[in-house]
Amino acid sequence: MPLLNAKDRLMIVDDEPKFCAFAKKAAAQLGFDAQCLTDSARFLEVLRSFSPSVLMLDLKMPGRDGIQLLQNLKDDRCSARIILVSGMDQRTLNTAEKLARSHGLAVSGVLQKPVRLAELRSALQSAASNSGRYARADLGKAITADELVVHYQPKITYNNGRWAVCGAEALVRWKHPTDGLVMPGEFLAIAEESNLIGSLTDFVIQTAVRQLSSWLKRGMDLNVAVNISATSIDDLEFPDRLNKVLEDNEVPGSNLTLELTESAAMADPSNAIDVFLRLRINDVVLAIDDFGTGFSSLKQLYELPFDELKIDRAFVTELPGDVEARAIVRATVDMAHALNMTVCAEGVETSGALEYLESVKCDRAQGYLISRAVSAAEFERLIGPWSDQALHRAASRA
Repeated sequence: MPLLNAKDRLMIVDDEPKFCAFAKKAAAQLGFDAQCLTDSARFLEVLRSFSPSVLMLDLKMPGRDGIQLLQNLKDDRCSARIILVSGMDQRTLNTAEKLARSHGLAVSGVLQKPVRLAELRSALQSAASNSGRYARADLGKAITADELVVHYQPKITYNNGRWAVCGAEALVRWKHPTDGLVMPGEFLAIAEESNLIGSLTDFVIQTAVRQLSSWLKRGMDLNVAVNISATSIDDLEFPDRLNKVLEDNEVPGSNLTLELTESAAMADPSNAIDVFLRLRINDVVLAIDDFGTGFSSLKQLYELPFDELKIDRAFVTELPGDVEARAIVRATVDMAHALNMTVCAEGVETSGALEYLESVKCDRAQGYLISRAVSAAEFERLIGPWSDQALHRAASRA
């Protein structure tokens, strides 16, 4: 069935002509305008002239390999959705995906050769649904027309022998007038590229702090986390704006957590220290998000004033069965505690994962096992019941 968006353009970069023909035929059936490239020497030339919305990239290319091409994409500020392809082992593919994400590239999927037609079609459809669907003007209008909403994903903490809800992560959604509820993965890249990310971040912070104020006045002592981008820590006026929002709503800084990804935090640590310290002076909690997926040094982690470390879901979702995931999570928890930091695991989807986190003394957790992100009203309704269920589970294990 052809895709609805006739403007989807696929660039296939692979030195195997048979695979190129296979991928191009499958893409054409889905409505793509596809172009193949078997020689990386012309990569940038074709990239700029064809301007693909989706890019399928083989890691093992002659001349410049796929890893070098990822660096080219970073330098060129490519906004295409990327599908990585290789006949190499899955671990190498996963590492390449992490590298691409640390470059700020939009990785849509990873395919291991030999690729089945169903897998290829699914990857292309997923990439197409997230490429070029919305424009800057659409998002700008959404911000001014009050079309954005904030949902809250519960975070739980282990205390007195049981897990209980202690706060939430604030996550933005777009209530699109025709498309319904649009997830952030479909518009955050646009916000970053079009300099709307600052306005978007301010909206989420203001909304979350107002909600916090309401909860605190009703005796609900919660902490709410908000994601910020590298743009925020480059803005020396950001701490002052944030402090005014907190003061206007009578919310202590200690009830707000700001989360920043590892790669963004480590991009220019010297520039970030000024902003981080001013935030900490106002008691705002600082968390490093997606830990383990970037390329920071322990020295940088030690020098920056973070309070919380969030273990990336890529490790947590493999618990408790994967030996390497268990080792990484345990070591991360021990290291964070040694640095006097709390630890939150995200992506908790099974009771087995939560039990393992409890066994290694992980402080906090969030994920679909507890709840998806929900409206503020729904969040309030699940606090008591979920905590009661946790108490029941703890009693049954005693």
